[in-house]
Amino acid sequence: MQEIYRFIDDAIEADRQRYTDIADQIWDHPETRFEEFWSAEHLASALESAGFTVTRNVGNIPNAFIASFGQGKPVIALLGEYDALAGLSQQAGCAQPTSATPGENGHGCGHNLLGTAAFAAAIAVKKWLEQYGKAARCAFMVVLAKKRLG
Repeated sequence: MQEIYRFIDDAIEADRQRYTDIADQIWDHPETRFEEFWSAEHLASALESAGFTVTRNVGNIPNAFIASFGQGKPVIALLGEYDALAGLSQQAGCAQPTSATPGENGHGCGHNLLGTAAFAAAIAVKKWLEQYGKAARCAFMVVLAKKRLG
């Protein structure tokens, strides 16, 4: 089991700057529940470029998508949450509550990081499946409006 942990750590570390950039870009585009059009397309396109099959408009929700790679079981599902919260604009790099633009949306709960972490994990799992020829499917699924819908 230690081998897979090392593999995943190394795979994520190798693309650290890419993941940092994605988290920062989502931070810079704070979209609230059901309005995550820029972020959804950004992540869906990046997963598509990485070799995932992307199904858009899941459930007839324009910004919902599922990206998958591989076949068979088990299915390794990763949930990407990247919505912002209304009125929680925060200055980047500031540990104290300091609004970047008072009253505007922001990632007060760090969802830009949660969504990016799930994205990074999906890419790492894909690399592992490819390298070791394992039968499994990795799926990145979007979580929209969790706080609103429960």
